[in-house]
Amino acid sequence: MDWLERCVTDADRFLRTQWRRGPALLRPANPPTEVLGLADLDDLLDSGTLKVPYAGLFTTAGAVPEAAYCPPRLVAGRHLEGWLDAERVRALIRDEQATLQLRYVNHWYPPVRELTAGLARELDRLVEAFLFYSQPGRFGAVHRDDGDILVLQLSGAKHWKVYGGPTDGHWQPVREDDPGEVLLDTVVRPGEVLYVPNGYAHTAQATAQGPSLHLTIVLREAGADHLRTELRSFLAQGLALPARPLDEADLTATAAALLAHVSGRLDAADASSLVHSARSHAYSSRPTA
Repeated sequence: MDWLERCVTDADRFLRTQWRRGPALLRPANPPTEVLGLADLDDLLDSGTLKVPYAGLFTTAGAVPEAAYCPPRLVAGRHLEGWLDAERVRALIRDEQATLQLRYVNHWYPPVRELTAGLARELDRLVEAFLFYSQPGRFGAVHRDDGDILVLQLSGAKHWKVYGGPTDGHWQPVREDDPGEVLLDTVVRPGEVLYVPNGYAHTAQATAQGPSLHLTIVLREAGADHLRTELRSFLAQGLALPARPLDEADLTATAAALLAHVSGRLDAADASSLVHSARSHAYSSRPTA
């Protein structure tokens, strides 16, 4: 199955004319909305298997304390923490207008994993997925994310504003207090997909008509830290040195062997291969909001 085609309709045209050029509202003919719907979310909540940090709640005041919705469990004489209680979660959503976020859904929910794995193969990227269930009127602060994102609206509608991208390579995926001009102001409805290029600032608000359920698909991009990590791994391949040389001569010989090995590996290094390897491990150290 061509998952990118299902998300953007014409994959070749999207990559040629839209990718990294600006935000866009897409209306694919066969969007993959079957991967996770409201009924599936209810089933997940009722299953009792959702656990922090794969799930969390937050309000305009910030993250809801885990104790408010994760009572301790006693299993075979052991006290277990961090498991979501469906009734408490629903009460917080109803009474406090809390937003439910399911994180890294691709790790543990097979239909979403199939989607992200397919996109990863097609785009040569690390792909991750996050689910948001928001109440009418709830919104998030303007921020930038670590990667290009495809927002698949599953139920309800959400009003998005997308601003410009970073002005240099020193940006961070954090809240943005001065995002500049709005490039796209639109409402995303079920079956539609919003594309936000890597690092472009954005914010979203669930419309007044009802709750919103959407899946944020993050197409991660490598940065300097990922390149450094991959280079260290590449340079170390095939390296075998004595851990504790016996004397000065042995230590000097070991140092010479290390330098010769690194020099040879650097001669064999290729920038394109390094980027390819780094992209497959481009994990973000920050949460996706």
